[in-house]
Amino acid sequence: MREVFGALRRIGSVRNYAKHLRIDGVRDTIAVASGKGGVGKTTTSGISLLHLLITLLVNLAVALASKCKLKVGLLDADVYGPNIPTMMNINRKPEVTAEKKMIPVENYGIKCMSMGFLVEKDAPIVWRGPMVANALEKMTRGVDWGNLDILVVDMPPGTGDVQIAMSQNLQLSGAVIVSTPQDVALMDARRGVNMFNKVDVPILGMVENMSCFKCPHCSEPSYIFGKGGTHRTAAEMGLEFLGEIPLVVEIREACDQGDPIVLSSPDSAVSKAYGDVAQRVFQKLKEQPAQPQIIL
Repeated sequence: MREVFGALRRIGSVRNYAKHLRIDGVRDTIAVASGKGGVGKTTTSGISLLHLLITLLVNLAVALASKCKLKVGLLDADVYGPNIPTMMNINRKPEVTAEKKMIPVENYGIKCMSMGFLVEKDAPIVWRGPMVANALEKMTRGVDWGNLDILVVDMPPGTGDVQIAMSQNLQLSGAVIVSTPQDVALMDARRGVNMFNKVDVPILGMVENMSCFKCPHCSEPSYIFGKGGTHRTAAEMGLEFLGEIPLVVEIREACDQGDPIVLSSPDSAVSKAYGDVAQRVFQKLKEQPAQPQIIL
């Protein structure tokens, strides 16, 4: 028996293959995380790292749907600071089925679920850990997702109880780690990688956000956060480098208007960058070993 469990651990933890951890109708679930515990206080650039992470997440989900032709869902697991409603231009509450399951709200071909749909826009969410865990359970298995190829999960920042619980309670096909090129952000990204390694979630790769600032007048790149830091870190940790997204004003403007740039400017260089990342993520998912169904 010890040899059997040892073999299973080498291809992925037994936890990953427990059938009760799967979400009905969802083929693959991926987490997008930064490991960053703050909201950009140490890097004042007019846009926080957290804001840029969510912007990347939204455009990645839309690119998976539009470029890869997949059925995609988007779960906003950041209970304390839900931004998906604004960035996906959704201002209505989910309906409920006869089985008391919420129906995700759809826009741009993406099925979305967020705490922001369930509370008033400016209402603070002052909850302790158990209440957050209960809410996340309802937003995963308490939702009628239908049939999805990929459910993209916006992981809350940090590597604490909520993040670990999400990683252990969902059958994650993999995680995408996002970082800016600077050393202080890469330290947090490494922590995120190590957390997923501890709970046996495969890392699909790393994405560099805000790789450079593109001047809106001359398009000259300025490497204000350093150059190539995420690429080097991925190489050092033996991870795939999935691509880089520049910092351009149009990304922020598009998401603040609830109009993802992948759709509003599909031929732009930054939309191509999002599309390339989406294609690489999809390819990495296809390369993952098939998961045997074991009921514990």
